[in-house]
Amino acid sequence: MTIPVDPLAPPGSPARASIGAMPLRIRPLMLPGIALLVILLIGLVSSLYTLVVKRGEIPAGQATWSDLVGGETTVALSHFLQQANPLADPLVTVDRVTSWLAVGDLGARVRRGCGDWLFLSDELALNPDRAANAARHLRMVEEVAAYLKSRQIGLVVAPVPDKSRIQATDLCGIDRPAAIGGRLADFAALLGQAGVGVVDLTRPMGATSADRYYRTDTHWNEFGAKIAAVAVADALRQVGLAPTQKAEFHVSSEPPRERVGDLIRLAGLDHVPYPLRPRGDEEAATVIEQSAAANVGLLDETPAPQLAVIGTSFSRRANFVPFLSLALAAPVDNGAEDGGGVANAAIAYFAKPEFLKSPPRAIVWEIPERMIEEPVSDSDAHWADTLGKEQPVK
Repeated sequence: MTIPVDPLAPPGSPARASIGAMPLRIRPLMLPGIALLVILLIGLVSSLYTLVVKRGEIPAGQATWSDLVGGETTVALSHFLQQANPLADPLVTVDRVTSWLAVGDLGARVRRGCGDWLFLSDELALNPDRAANAARHLRMVEEVAAYLKSRQIGLVVAPVPDKSRIQATDLCGIDRPAAIGGRLADFAALLGQAGVGVVDLTRPMGATSADRYYRTDTHWNEFGAKIAAVAVADALRQVGLAPTQKAEFHVSSEPPRERVGDLIRLAGLDHVPYPLRPRGDEEAATVIEQSAAANVGLLDETPAPQLAVIGTSFSRRANFVPFLSLALAAPVDNGAEDGGGVANAAIAYFAKPEFLKSPPRAIVWEIPERMIEEPVSDSDAHWADTLGKEQPVK
């Protein structure tokens, strides 16, 4: 395809001659726009096809005038097309792959640092009410500590530093706001002033330049998890809360394999092979298995662990709890939960019959730094306020 050198020149002039024509070149920066246009056209055609072929399945209950004005009809139709359009998922995947290959874009929640280092944008966000949110989290931990103390159960809080804090040298131009620089130390200091035991994980994790977090995941890798586990074990010993139980463990390693991190999944690229996505982390995962207890028969009841961990996915990744068991040479109950906020695992764990019947001697509460300044739900705050208090009979 060619275009005139000067399309505004008078008719018949040399500038309008075909001899001066020049080719229209497609530059790399145009590829995302071209791909988006093609995706939109295919999406439009497939959506129209879906509406025609599956018109009998369209939610007619949202077709009133009030629903149309209020937006309910649009939402219902959009949801219907997402579920019924056979090309919905492939089109999204093609869009994400094109954006990554053309300009290195990974979506709104994933930022790219040096090389293949990926970071969660939530860590870098400034919450509007961050001071009030941190105060509510502090209050929640204080109330939980008071409840556990009333049951003669010790508590040690382990705030997990952000990946963007520990691996700051790998940010490469990603701005980490100075305003959040002190949030971890401030939270730990306030907990200490309230009489709650706190483990400093930033210092030991910052004492080495080796990778402590996965490149393509929000969580610490096995090296970082082991550093954290040793620090927690030392803190428990210092305050006299280390388990008196003893256990032996068998340690082995799995063959190296690629580990596709949650940041790749968050970018919508986990269903495509490399090199259509960032390369995952290479890992030879450690397998830590507790040996059978000596002098315990098959019908004997194994005593509950004297130490339990509650928290988030950090306690369920990279063998953190098994490494803690190794550091203490004792069994540890893992009550952490994936997803949710600070209190989810605590709420579920404290409601278990096993906890009410045979509570541990101590609890480690792992809390990610970025969650300190995130909003606290009213239900979580109410749970902490009423924890251990008898409810009035209705």
